Amino acid sequence: MAKRLWPCAFVLCFLNLALEVKNGFGLQKEGQRTCIVGAGYSGLGTARYMKDYGVNFTLFEATKHVGGTWRFDPHVGTDEDGLPLFTSMYKHLRINTPRLTMEYRGFPFPEDTQSYPTGECFHKYLRSFAKHFELEKYIQFQSFVTLIKWAEDHWNITYTKVDTKETRTAECDFVVVANGEFSTPVWPSFEGQDIFKGKMIHSHDYKDPEDYRNRRVLLVGAGPSGLDLAMHLSNVTAKLVHSHHLNYNQPFFSSSYVKKPDVKMFTSNGVMFQDNTFEDIDDVIFCTGYVFSHPFLDKSVGITATGKFLLPLYQHMVNIRHPSMVFVGIPKKVLNNVLEAQGEYAAALAAGKFELPPQETMLKSWLRHVRTLHSRGMKILDVNVIGNEMDNYFANLTQEAGIYRRPPVLSDIRDFNARYRLEDLLNYRDYDYRIIDDYKYERWYNPRKGNPCPLEI
Repeated sequence: MAKRLWPCAFVLCFLNLALEVKNGFGLQKEGQRTCIVGAGYSGLGTARYMKDYGVNFTLFEATKHVGGTWRFDPHVGTDEDGLPLFTSMYKHLRINTPRLTMEYRGFPFPEDTQSYPTGECFHKYLRSFAKHFELEKYIQFQSFVTLIKWAEDHWNITYTKVDTKETRTAECDFVVVANGEFSTPVWPSFEGQDIFKGKMIHSHDYKDPEDYRNRRVLLVGAGPSGLDLAMHLSNVTAKLVHSHHLNYNQPFFSSSYVKKPDVKMFTSNGVMFQDNTFEDIDDVIFCTGYVFSHPFLDKSVGITATGKFLLPLYQHMVNIRHPSMVFVGIPKKVLNNVLEAQGEYAAALAAGKFELPPQETMLKSWLRHVRTLHSRGMKILDVNVIGNEMDNYFANLTQEAGIYRRPPVLSDIRDFNARYRLEDLLNYRDYDYRIIDDYKYERWYNPRKGNPCPLEI
């Protein structure tokens, strides 16, 4: 099936785009306006560079707050204004990659901050960043974008003012979509799921380990959230049953922790696994990841957007059919620094600091990328993956747009952390990191009691 899908992707994209081949794109004409969607990590980073480059811009944020998924919200399902809950933050979360790979350029944490601060501390960092660069005056809060549509020579962005319920439309010449990736959960489906009498949630709605004290809990999945929740819950629950197929150096969580293979089916009071063993369960938490969500993209945008991928995007960013639209935050298996670099690239493009190639050239570049993936046995679902090519990606953005070259040491830290996290899950956050130069870093053991955060807003 996958082999049939690839040629279709080639042909459809080529037919859709070949009809509108234009010259290269460069913006920044007097009176033009750029619009950014989302005031999370990606949107704030992009806004900083828009300001640096003197671009006239407005940032639309659905909530009353900056920080996106990094802001803890005690509500479940919808927020205080009735909006879908965009954040997946929970109590006691700590970041799972060293902060040096997540800091904005020129705006480091205080030097004595631990390398793996809490989610609350990282949200303070984002708020501090927005304050330092005076970004809030460019943000239109409580403006929930519902439609982005191409209107011949500009973009129409329709949004609802959350406080007044009024619907408005803004005209924009350049659009950056930076609405994040971790708000629309993946819900698996199993036989008997509908008759289970206990509570089932996705980790998107998980808030506090105390909610599960002395309960029998099933965790499904061993991605970052699944492993983190195993650490949070193993000493709180009466029994923690963890269903996954990750091969890693599993630590001793607690005597109440039980490892199980994949789920086979649910009953009214428990679950059967693929090895035909059974466990009585009170609650289920699905740690099964997230999908992209861009319900506001009109078909006139010219992008194929699904929960699994967006295509075709030049440099994993630029809408090839309408190059005055850029996405920040789509690449998978990357560090936050990639998103910041994308934000600088988007701002440089909006400011006219460089010119894109003709559409035909961009399309050919994208098709080469797709063919390379195919030759490696990868699927269309992997079309937005950068992964091990991250450092080359930094180099390509710099070569084309003249933006700051993020150093190779960031990729090395990423790769080491990814390996060591699975070797010593319970202790890997007790180490601190320091970058020595573009190619070297040091690491030492330095546990901190209470996870202090030296940041003040």
